[in-house]
Amino acid sequence: MAADDPSARLTRSNRARHRIPVRLRQHWKPAAAVLAGLAVLVLAFGETRVRPYVTSELVSADTVVEDVAGSADLFGADTHEIELTFDQSEYEEMMETFREDGEKEFIRADVVIDGTAVPDVGVRLKGNSTLFSLRTDDGQDDAEVGPGKVALSDDAPETLPWLISFDEYVEGRAYQGHTEIALRPATSTSDTALNEALALELTEADGQTTQDHTFASVTVNGGDAAPRILLDAPDAQWADSLGDGVLYKARAGGSMAYLGQDPTDYDDVYEQINDEGGYDLQPVIDLLRFVEEADDEEFAQELDAYLDTESFARYLAMQDLISNGDAMDGPGNNYYLWYDTAAERFTVLSWDLNGAFVARSPGLGAAEDTAVSPQARSSGGLEGQRGPEGVMPPEGGMPPEGGESPRVGSGTRCPRTAEAAGNSRSGSWPTPTSRRRTCGPTPTCMTL
Repeated sequence: MAADDPSARLTRSNRARHRIPVRLRQHWKPAAAVLAGLAVLVLAFGETRVRPYVTSELVSADTVVEDVAGSADLFGADTHEIELTFDQSEYEEMMETFREDGEKEFIRADVVIDGTAVPDVGVRLKGNSTLFSLRTDDGQDDAEVGPGKVALSDDAPETLPWLISFDEYVEGRAYQGHTEIALRPATSTSDTALNEALALELTEADGQTTQDHTFASVTVNGGDAAPRILLDAPDAQWADSLGDGVLYKARAGGSMAYLGQDPTDYDDVYEQINDEGGYDLQPVIDLLRFVEEADDEEFAQELDAYLDTESFARYLAMQDLISNGDAMDGPGNNYYLWYDTAAERFTVLSWDLNGAFVARSPGLGAAEDTAVSPQARSSGGLEGQRGPEGVMPPEGGMPPEGGESPRVGSGTRCPRTAEAAGNSRSGSWPTPTSRRRTCGPTPTCMTL
């Protein structure tokens, strides 16, 4: 039969061989050796993670190629007029996605700032605890809104906290050097968020790094105007302006738990803002490992090598001064870590101060927020607050006549003495704490 003819089988074999490129037929042995070697590597090291050792210089991944000049200095002395326009159906879909999944998606919009039109910007909701009241269709009661926050409604988009991104849809574009700006919402103490403005001013006056801010009148889709605070969002350009270093943002819901050496395990804990590709999360991982594994003696002796403790003490003191219950130990996890690549240590930076100057009962968010009264401000304390049982004011410091010691938290005295932070005071009043705490030179103790 023809099918069993040896010459026919040889012909089919030759045809199949000639479909293979000539060079591969001539050099098949080296190619086979390479494939065999790859197979051995995969079998032997398939579960091994390879981590690059990066030595490149700090260069921002965001390069501005179009900088819109505008008609007035965005963070100068003048107030501003901002008009946002976007598709209503896209807005409604964005809000529905946030209610169902908690995802804050960008939508395309046009913005006019003081008469200067900037088309095709990206806008999305901005915040964490600030947005609690938007997660349900019928709103929430005051105890669930968040410390210092007000109930928000998607029927009034001019009052919502917005992040405006100039380069979301147009790569390399900025407005006066800013790729992002934030519109802050009202708070329980001020319709115009004057409490946040005051907190920002005090932070700057103390010499701490903070964000520029100004005031603006905001309209959305031609609707009513609302007075808002306009804030410089910490983007890559903002980070680069601080000097040689890397900026990391703490994500809501994250913690300072050490999760191992794999950077991908921290994707939901910290966000790297600048110099991606030059540095990664390794400095943060080293800090968390030290906090987790150091014994008390090592922690006291070596903390300053990882963290600028003098700056951290000022940060803690400022959060107490402004009565901010939504700082790095609050529900929003609101802080940044700045890693100075020359000093090779961190500085804690404040962010989202709209919970400032709001008094609350023990247990963060456990009771209705109340504004700090004039009497409390004049006495230097918080109305209705008292010190923890058994804790006396510092020597020489007594509460005003008829007043009581301010309470900054609940629990027992801080287990770590202030000497650990270079201070001679041996005790302090704690805020809600976790396993690891450090004390500053003021009556406070903050989760580290």
